[in-house]
Amino acid sequence: MKRYLLIALFFVASSLAVGLSAQQVVKKRIGSYVENGNVVVAEANTTLAVDITVEAERIIAGPYAKHAQRLLGCQAPLVNKTLYRIVKSNMGVVEEPTYLASESVEPVYYGCLCDEPHDVGFPKVLPDRLSSSNLSLEEAAERAAEQIFALRTARIELITAELGDGVYGAGLERALREIDAMEQEYLELFMGKRVVTTTTHRYFVPVKPAEYEEVEPAPVAEGAKAAAQPAVEPKMLPASYIVARYGDNVGLVEADDLKGDILLITINPAEMSYPDSNAKGKVQYRYANNAVVSLSLGHEIIAKRVLPIYEFGRTVTFLAPAK
Repeated sequence: MKRYLLIALFFVASSLAVGLSAQQVVKKRIGSYVENGNVVVAEANTTLAVDITVEAERIIAGPYAKHAQRLLGCQAPLVNKTLYRIVKSNMGVVEEPTYLASESVEPVYYGCLCDEPHDVGFPKVLPDRLSSSNLSLEEAAERAAEQIFALRTARIELITAELGDGVYGAGLERALREIDAMEQEYLELFMGKRVVTTTTHRYFVPVKPAEYEEVEPAPVAEGAKAAAQPAVEPKMLPASYIVARYGDNVGLVEADDLKGDILLITINPAEMSYPDSNAKGKVQYRYANNAVVSLSLGHEIIAKRVLPIYEFGRTVTFLAPAK
């Protein structure tokens, strides 16, 4: 599954548009026309791809955790828990969203690319071949603590050359590494294990047609003739989409799960000028608006890019195809 999603995400990522400057022009011919002998029927739609990378830290309590204070003089986690944090986020425009259902108008979860989980259990047979199966939990904890202190003593004796005739060079380094590994296995029985995995989640957000604020005509005094008013172009309103929700204790959850804070995409159109249409023209192009697209978690913006949004642009008619 990991390999499949890796290939799929890489393929989609290769078609993401890069960020734009406010001056760059993105346009697409639309309508029905003939190109290279083929009839083409084209529309200009925008789909955003949102990648959110979450790091999960799992703390797995050790079987001897409640004895750590008495035997080792330190406190250990007594219950399992998982904490999450967003470590990276990114947005782009997908050129050919063929993977979306044509009727889809809401953000869609596409999939994830995650680390392969590895074994996080605790060994029943420890490095010294001691099995805890025939001992009570308290007795096993005491034996493990004795081994920890014995290993620490052996480490000091090796370093100070008090053990045997002394071990030097590469042999000393190898012996110390083995002692460290054995001590870590015993310590994990008390202190538990910390496992960190990183997962990148991808969401697709189809952009809906722009909405405009209503423009009210200027008031006319009673008894006065209404003067001709210059045409006022309605102002486009920003658009927003709830992608998902996130919480440090739950990670990424669905948009309707109230355990997390909202992850919100906001599209703010830019003030742009477009070419004038030719009244006699029949060749149509849709010009994209270089909008500011931001991703926020609660009140904090965690990603922002300038992206071409066709739904916030304008259709311009020409006499001939643009070069």
